[in-house]
Amino acid sequence: MPEDATRRLLKVFGIAMTDFEDQTTQALDRLKAPGSPAQSPGGVLALAEQWLKANGEVMARWLEVTRWLAETQAKTQAELLRVMAQVRERDG
Repeated sequence: MPEDATRRLLKVFGIAMTDFEDQTTQALDRLKAPGSPAQSPGGVLALAEQWLKANGEVMARWLEVTRWLAETQAKTQAELLRVMAQVRERDG
């Protein structure tokens, strides 16, 4: 994956993460506010729905980053092992 693609991947994750943080802070602030409409059953459901969507988005982006990292690590590990075996074979 070229460096620009990596930057894009991390940027999308960063945006999802900050959105998640904002949703979390807002939800908790609304739930704590005395007399807040968010404390009604409908308010709690609305906040929970917004938070769950933000949570799902950040988790999806995190999985993309994790997948990319695991693929990169696996390719590098395989190549290092291949080269090490060649050196060992050559040098006896």
